[in-house]
Order: sequence, then C-alpha cells, then structure tokens
Amino acid sequence: MKRYLRIVLIAFVLFSTLKISAQDSDSLVDSLTTIDENIRGYFPRWKVCETDLQIQIHQAFILYGFGKDELNLQQIEILSAPKSYEEEYSEILQISCGDAYLNSVEIEAYIPTKLVDILSGRREYLGRSPRGRDYCYVDIPAEIPVTTSQAQAIVNYLEPTNVVHAITISLFEQSLKIGNSGFWLSNKLGNDQIGYHFWEAGEAKALLKRPLYANKDARTRGRLPYLINLYIGAGYRITSGINDDASALSWITDRHLNMGPGGKLVAGLDVNMPFKPEAGVHLNLEVPMKGIKDEGIEKSKYSMRTPGDFVDFSPNNSRYGQFDIHGVAPLLRATGQITMFYNWWLNERNPENYLRFDLGLNYAEVSEMAVFDSSYSTIITNAGVEGLKTYKPSEFGDWIFLKAEFRNQATWPFGASIQYSNQMLLGRIYFPLFGDWLYIESKYSTPLRSARPHEIKNFFMISPVIRLTI
Repeated sequence: MKRYLRIVLIAFVLFSTLKISAQDSDSLVDSLTTIDENIRGYFPRWKVCETDLQIQIHQAFILYGFGKDELNLQQIEILSAPKSYEEEYSEILQISCGDAYLNSVEIEAYIPTKLVDILSGRREYLGRSPRGRDYCYVDIPAEIPVTTSQAQAIVNYLEPTNVVHAITISLFEQSLKIGNSGFWLSNKLGNDQIGYHFWEAGEAKALLKRPLYANKDARTRGRLPYLINLYIGAGYRITSGINDDASALSWITDRHLNMGPGGKLVAGLDVNMPFKPEAGVHLNLEVPMKGIKDEGIEKSKYSMRTPGDFVDFSPNNSRYGQFDIHGVAPLLRATGQITMFYNWWLNERNPENYLRFDLGLNYAEVSEMAVFDSSYSTIITNAGVEGLKTYKPSEFGDWIFLKAEFRNQATWPFGASIQYSNQMLLGRIYFPLFGDWLYIESKYSTPLRSARPHEIKNFFMISPVIRLTI
C-alpha cells in the first residue's frame, strides 16, 4: 500500500511541476534574475558619473523600450555580485537608470558586451588603470537601499562637513578643514556680502571658523553638526587690479576701490535655532582698526580718480594754497550684515536638492580721501577738505539684504545663487569639469542704481576650483 501511495505522490509532484512550468515560466525566470529588495543593500553598488557612459546606458534603455519619463541620466547605478580581492572585475547583476532597471538576462541581451565589460572593470576605458574600473564612479556604501540617494546633506558644497579633511582652492577663496575638529581656515578675496567680489573691493580676509555648540538634535545633526559657529579674522589690503595690463589677468576690469591702511577686524556668528536647526541668524561685522586723518601711502598701490574743481582744501586749512590735490581715492570702510536664514532640503531622505534663503539688513560705507604730495611723501586725508563724499545707506534699498541659493547634488553637482545687497546684484554659479574635484566657478555683479565712481558697472570673473576631500 505504501508503495502505491509513493508512486501516486511522485506522479502528483511531477504533474504539478509541469503545470507550473507551462503556465508561469516567465515569472520563474524573472524571479531567478531579480535581486530581492531585502538583500540588494548588501551587494556592491556604484553610481556612474562618466558622461559618455551615462549617455550610452541611457540610450540602451530607450532602445529597450523604456519611456524617457522613467529614465534619469544622472541616476545610473550598477549592482554587481560580490567578488574576492583577487578578482579583477565584477559580475554585473543589474543596471538601473532612474526608475527603470535591467536584470542580468536583459543586460546580456540588450547592452553591448564592450560597454558591460567597461562597467564591470574587465575592459579599460581610459587606459589609466592596469585592473578594475578606471572611469568616473561613486561607490555606494553597503546596507543602504539601492533607491536611496547617495547625496550628503551639507550646507556648503565647497566647504563639506561630511568629510574628515577638505581643501578648496580657487581665485575667489582658499579653504582648509582641520580634521574632525570642525575648524576651518579660509582666505577670501573681495567682499561678496556687499556685492564687491574678487578684487573689486580692494581687500581680502583671513578667517578662522570655530564651532562653539554641537547640535544634539538626532534628526538634523548629520547635516548641521553645530548650532553655533564663530568666525574671527582680519582683513588686509590687496594691491592687484589697479593696472594689470602686463599680467595674466589683464582681461579683467581694473578696480576703483581701495581698503584703507591699518587692516580690519572681521568677526561673525551663525546661530541655528535649537527648536528648528534649519533656521537661524547670521551676524557679520568688518571694522577698520585704524582711523584716517593724514596717512602716508605708496601712490602706485592705490586706485584713484582725478578730482573735480570742487575738491580742495577748505580756506581755513593751513594747506590751502600750498598743496594741490591731484587725486581722490575711495576707501571701503565698515561693513556688516544681520540676517535670518533658512536651510531647506526639498526631500530630507533624498537630499539632492537644497535651497537656502537669507533676509536681513546690510551696512556698507565708502569714504573718499584727498591725495596730495607733501614735501616728503604722498598723503591721503579727509580732514579739512571740501567736496569729498561719504557713501552710507541713505535709501531703503541700501539697507536690504536678500539672497537665494540653490544646489543640486546628484551625480553632476552644480549650484547657483543670486544676491541683492547694497543695491548691488551679485550672481554666482559653479559646476564640475572632471569628476568631483575640478569645478568652474563664475561671479557677476552690477549696481541696480546709477553706478558710483568707485563701482564697476558690469564685473565678471571666472575661476577654476580644486576640491579635494578625504
């Protein structure tokens, strides 16, 4: 009896298997070539950021039949089988492009073998690596779902807080992150806060950024590690930009503004609200450390204009009739801002798109100085001189500070900002040239009122940016 029962059971199993194979062969094949959502986070994965390869993969998905609305050129990810250290290349199991993906069977059928070999590291792409992948890619840490963005939530892309060490070098700024201390050293050219970038302001500043209070909020401390940051440093004069006809930067407009002798004290504070760390208050202050009455200068290191007939010593000045004023030198004096800001990541779980808004008050002061030659030296002064002007906020627009910044931090990160301050419009944009280490940054400024004598009507500057992180 048991023998007959065994035969019947075997027959039933064989019949069921044949029936399933006939009806569900497609689903069985699919289950053998699809990575389970619960374990794909443990597989090696990386994003492709090589433009040529992105285009080829994107085109392969289109030829396969996916709609363009499903695809994203900047969201191409490769999932491979784990390999030992001795293996030279990876076995690709899945390629995704936006919301669409191809499994290993579809990859073999629809992706050119040469392209698959390059992606896996079996074949060289640039010819720079003896083994493995030699194109632009970004590894994705294990145990993170493949659909989760790899963008890091940071406030300043050129001053990242999510790395141990960072160096950023450009004509506009040079910055160094000092390990895990949270300290930054930076040197900045110009005074962007009032719209005078690069050498237009005639000044630069060296700053130390020091964290004062750590963020204990678990939700935001990854992107905003500190609630209070102090900035302290010194401003100093620059002499470049007066007449650079013989230099490599001769194509840039000459400046008309100067920083006075004696330097400046520069201090600032960022305070993020404990109850809402994304929002806060920013304070910046730049104050001359020396007043000016009579000061000897090197004439060749100051930008000046020819004075009109109305600029002269007052009749009760002992120099009246003895010395001739041959120039007027505008000096940038005290500046400062107090603003409220808000950092906004459009999707906190996928922080690729970031916005920041600043709104507040601005102060900027420019004082004109008379330049004349005494018996022994060239002197600047504003004591007892008629016809000189001092430019301070006098209209509502002079006081307003507005700034909006946008950053996209996908495979091809770029950023842009626009600022209204001191009735000056300042625009900035940056984007990568190669990988994640070489960028191009450009700035453009123009006054939105009649240009003052010390201002440049249209000032454009472009600079390469080297960004190195560890």
